[in-house]
Amino acid sequence: MTIRRQYSLPNCKLTVEGLADSAAASGGVRPVISVVTNAECQFLGHETVLSGGRDFLENLAIAVSSYAQEFLSSVPHPHHNREGKLGLVSLARVDSDMHRLTVQSEAPSLEMNGSQVAGRRVASPPVEVDLRTGQLFDLVDAIDQLFADTQTVPNLTLQLAPVSKRYAMTHEPITKQVVPAAVGLASLAAAAIALFFVPIPERRPQSISDPTTQSSPASSSPVAASPPGTSPAAVTPPSAEPASPEASPEASPEASPEASPTDASSPSPTTLSSALNTTPEITDPAQLSALKLQLRDKLAEAWTQPTDFTEDLLYQVSAAQNGDILGFRYMNQSAVNYANQTPLPDLQYKPVEQTNPEPVGLFRVVFTPSGVIQVSPWYGTPDPSPSP
Repeated sequence: MTIRRQYSLPNCKLTVEGLADSAAASGGVRPVISVVTNAECQFLGHETVLSGGRDFLENLAIAVSSYAQEFLSSVPHPHHNREGKLGLVSLARVDSDMHRLTVQSEAPSLEMNGSQVAGRRVASPPVEVDLRTGQLFDLVDAIDQLFADTQTVPNLTLQLAPVSKRYAMTHEPITKQVVPAAVGLASLAAAAIALFFVPIPERRPQSISDPTTQSSPASSSPVAASPPGTSPAAVTPPSAEPASPEASPEASPEASPEASPTDASSPSPTTLSSALNTTPEITDPAQLSALKLQLRDKLAEAWTQPTDFTEDLLYQVSAAQNGDILGFRYMNQSAVNYANQTPLPDLQYKPVEQTNPEPVGLFRVVFTPSGVIQVSPWYGTPDPSPSP
């Protein structure tokens, strides 16, 4: 028994005809269409009726859904062929409010030669229909109603996925790209010219006088021969006994500013190397192995941009115990040039300053031109501790 289902919208009407499943029809009042025999699509103001079988219905649903997604997001992306059937239906944008729907023939027609049965196959010309934006989205609504109807071809599904970031290209004018570089070069040139006229500061050697040994001629020679920047407490005459802190004012940090290289007033560096000097490092092999897998999965999930470099990008990456990327360092020139094509700048997490910093793991991360990410401990995989 042939069943006819119709999905009507103000500007579009979609009709599906098919055969009912006898096993499923016996259990309910509304039978289930399991086999599609014909599908028709007609638009308001157009006399042309688009029709075909199941392939036509599947191609119509895939092409319309993909084109609507591309139209709303303004991000062009290729339509993937599913089982080699995609291509019967296509959509192209004519102008801002006009869209051209093209339907190819499912099978070439047979041209008869007189009364003979034999003949040659002739491809039928494609059918084109120009749709307004309102008609296009009425067709999208009709297709949504078809897939929401569980009694009509329940095995017909539509897989929709978000567009990958690799197809999201930024279209900025060339002037916007050149102006920041020109301003940066001009500022650098102005700073270089201004610094050129700044005189080089002169460094005068400081005279060192020891009140306890000022009258002794033997103690003046070693002190005068000490190089600049050396604490007087570090130079001891051969014939003199080591002075106690109470007797020698130069031995105390307050009397010699140069004796303490890490002054509290000097700014602390914020680079990765200096941060690792005060942060404990993870050395447990099992913990490093688990953290390596977690870091590689996080980078592979975020790296969706196309690659246009020809040399491996090498980085030294520090990761926290929960897998957060705390910092990274460039290890070759290509890593500096193509850093923005990696997910490292976006995934870097700025931790809150802590009194007792948590341990971190150092890893060697390599982005290859073929799209492979290699992650390994920076110092290699440590040997497991021997069992007692």
